[in-house]
Amino acid sequence: VAKAGIIPGDSIAKVTVTSVERNGIVEEVIQREQECECRDFDATIEALSVFPGDIEDAPQLILGIKRLRRWPKIQMIVEYPKSQCAPGVSNIKEIELFAGENLQRAMLNRGIVMDDPEGGKCDFCGNKCVVSVSRGMTLLNPRSLTEEKLMKNNPTARLACKAVVGYNMQEGDVRLRVNLNQWKDN
Repeated sequence: VAKAGIIPGDSIAKVTVTSVERNGIVEEVIQREQECECRDFDATIEALSVFPGDIEDAPQLILGIKRLRRWPKIQMIVEYPKSQCAPGVSNIKEIELFAGENLQRAMLNRGIVMDDPEGGKCDFCGNKCVVSVSRGMTLLNPRSLTEEKLMKNNPTARLACKAVVGYNMQEGDVRLRVNLNQWKDN
């Protein structure tokens, strides 16, 4: 059992009281438990107030803690070329991703269309997955040597199939453009 301090966001899952009862020469260690997981503050206090036995005389009180961790989120703004949008339709779409997601799969799952008729196909995934990152490059995993060589003429470009968002479990904002060859007319 790891012994650590309680931090904000922790919840008490159970309380165990250990006591020793003596019957003549025999000592018996008794543990009494009270479950209080998934209760709000008032219900937890109520469960502890009706705890069987006397807590004040107990030599040991053990709290079972559940630590819930929220997965870091990335707010992403995706810009389409205006030439690929209908008149009156915004060329900007905002999506939310979770740290550790593959950029290409995450965008496709959220309805981002990566269709650049003039763009070349990626040697890794066979799709047209080059994006240009204007903000939040540090929230993506570092480029591999192969990606560095492929993108040496465009330092803001990434292969979406090789990029992972929320590198090192970071949160933040990313802004990028898709369908790069179509931006010439804008």
